[in-house]
Amino acid sequence: MPEGKFCNKTPITTDEQLKATLGDKGGKQYYEEMNHLDVDSDKLWATIQKTMKSRTKTWLEICAHCGLCAESCFLYQVNGRVPEQVPSYKIQSTLGVMVKKKGKVDNAFMQMCMETAWSKCTCCNRCGMYCPHGIDMGVMFSYLRGLLYSQGFVPWELKIGSGMHRVYRAQMDVTTEDWVETCEWMAEENEEDWPGLEIPVDKEGADIMYTCNAREPKHYPEDIAEAAILFHVAGENWTVPSEGWEQTSLSMFAGDWECCKDNVLNVYAALERLKPKRAIGTECGHAHRATVIEGPYWAGRPDGQPPVPYIHYVEWLAEALRTGKLKIDPTKRIKEPVTLQDSCNYVRNQGLKDVTREILSYIVEPGYFVEMAPNKEHNYCCGGGGGFNGIGKYREQRNVALRKKMEQILDTGCKLVIAPCHNCWDAIRDLEEEYKIGIRWSFLKPLVIKMLDVPEHLRPTEE
Repeated sequence: MPEGKFCNKTPITTDEQLKATLGDKGGKQYYEEMNHLDVDSDKLWATIQKTMKSRTKTWLEICAHCGLCAESCFLYQVNGRVPEQVPSYKIQSTLGVMVKKKGKVDNAFMQMCMETAWSKCTCCNRCGMYCPHGIDMGVMFSYLRGLLYSQGFVPWELKIGSGMHRVYRAQMDVTTEDWVETCEWMAEENEEDWPGLEIPVDKEGADIMYTCNAREPKHYPEDIAEAAILFHVAGENWTVPSEGWEQTSLSMFAGDWECCKDNVLNVYAALERLKPKRAIGTECGHAHRATVIEGPYWAGRPDGQPPVPYIHYVEWLAEALRTGKLKIDPTKRIKEPVTLQDSCNYVRNQGLKDVTREILSYIVEPGYFVEMAPNKEHNYCCGGGGGFNGIGKYREQRNVALRKKMEQILDTGCKLVIAPCHNCWDAIRDLEEEYKIGIRWSFLKPLVIKMLDVPEHLRPTEE
């Protein structure tokens, strides 16, 4: 059957294609057309032969089917501990079968794989910590998503998200003009309270180039202002690029490998153009993973590093507090029980577990910080990672997934949750809306600003 208007195997590369697909009401026609998609088995097998690395082949072969990975998976725990949610079962029944059959699978199988890949795994990589053979099903599911995307079997919202990256170079329809205007607007909006505040655009040779999540200019522009305020108080020489400011990668969630590379090359081009001493990314886990952890390999950089040192916002914030660039008024520290959500992408996957806790030592009164159990690199996914938050088709499954984090938060007895990651922040917000357990949640930036000891010369003059 010929490919339909909405559900097709080619990527969205033009504004016209994107608008046409967006016009589909909630993806209904997209999924109807998906029911009639033919699987190009020869192409699928050729792709597997070309792209499957020895590590993945070895993992599939040495898996002992022992099930010791089961309890490591929060989705297994919250879904009645059924065998279908055991990580090894999930990957062997999808990618494993696809490889054994040399790509000769049908539409129904591919749709089952799609549901498994996007509603039964958030690619949080926790299972890899507990497998006796070191097998990481999260890594393999990321690979499986790419194979599914290449055949047109990808959730509608992620097809759109990746398309927006291709068309606008941002996960949302934020143009270069929109971005620059938002930066100017936020600087003007906060100038009265923070005299001299600027958000410099395209400043060459700055000490810091700051990048962010497109959700910020689109929905939370105050987040950009908060970053600017903290850089301003710290006396940093910084800038944002007019192009290459968006560091997130819905294409990574979608499995659009080509677009993943394009995204990160766009950011790296800004680094090479503006030549900052280093780059700092916003409070977003997957953005950091895409640009700093995975990005260098997508970009083909032999040293496995970005063009300049590239750190997460929590690293800069801890440094600024440690060196005295930012000072906290001790009378304004948090004096209520507070807990911390560990982002899978920069805690488990890069080891920044102690950095966030160092920040809390400055902003939380001793005795009020309560750890989740488990915590640090052993903490569970927020429940909405890997794109799970944004896929309407699997919202019911996502809401069930939130229960594990709800249990962890309730066990702490805390009403305030610090979540320095966009996905975690969104998941915990949705958790409260769904289950109404009476909690509040926050990024680090607004909390720190409220308790800053601001030098006299940076305060507004009284009339």
